[in-house]
Amino acid sequence: MATAYWSSVFTSSADQIWAHVRRFNDLPDWHPAIRTSEIIGGGNGLTPGAIRVLTGVDGSVYRERLVGLDDADRKLSYEIVEAPLPVRGYRSTLRVQPVADTGGAFLSWHATFEPAEGTTAQEATAVLEAAYAPALAGLHTIIA
Repeated sequence: MATAYWSSVFTSSADQIWAHVRRFNDLPDWHPAIRTSEIIGGGNGLTPGAIRVLTGVDGSVYRERLVGLDDADRKLSYEIVEAPLPVRGYRSTLRVQPVADTGGAFLSWHATFEPAEGTTAQEATAVLEAAYAPALAGLHTIIA
């Protein structure tokens, strides 16, 4: 099993960051590579089982399922059902934690997956982390 990871520290509170991250259907608000998101089944986007279809600015399409949403622990987990990525069995968790000494927040994005046939773990990890970095940078811009 391979992993990918990205994180960032925010000056805004954990509750302020979580208010954006927890909305499964709102990724286009802060990920610059995602143009649209539509919940197509399984609930309203705030309950496990919800399925979203993301369309990238390049026209790529991603189908993802919300696996868990824990407001008390500020944790959201999802899995990729179908995507043009060099991975399979992808499962990811975003977690927002308070930073005690500043009152800010720490957001971590961690994924486990198997590299697709013909792809190394390092290549797949690089693709995923290259997607996480601008997403968290985008979150900084809407929070500021």
